[in-house]
Amino acid sequence: ARDLMLSMGIHGLPIVEDDRVVGIVTSHDLVDDWPPGDPLGSIMSHSVVTIPAAAGLVEAAELMKSELVHHLVAESDGRPVGVISSYDMLDALIARSGA
Repeated sequence: ARDLMLSMGIHGLPIVEDDRVVGIVTSHDLVDDWPPGDPLGSIMSHSVVTIPAAAGLVEAAELMKSELVHHLVAESDGRPVGVISSYDMLDALIARSGA
């Protein structure tokens, strides 16, 4: 997971079972030196905050702030379709400012 996140430049991976999000592994979870064979289920955060994929940026930002998280799993029809991070929010803010 660490190698995948580094190679893709991402900071969070949702853990999905049967089309349902059961957890999330973030770069924060991987700070400790975990043995390479440990299952992701032993280090993932089980409390995952989801948001409808059609939600707006302000709604996502408010949810991140109220839940004190840096990642939201976007869902459509109850199925995960993506992850939005605080970095994605910053990119959107920068793009809207015309910088």
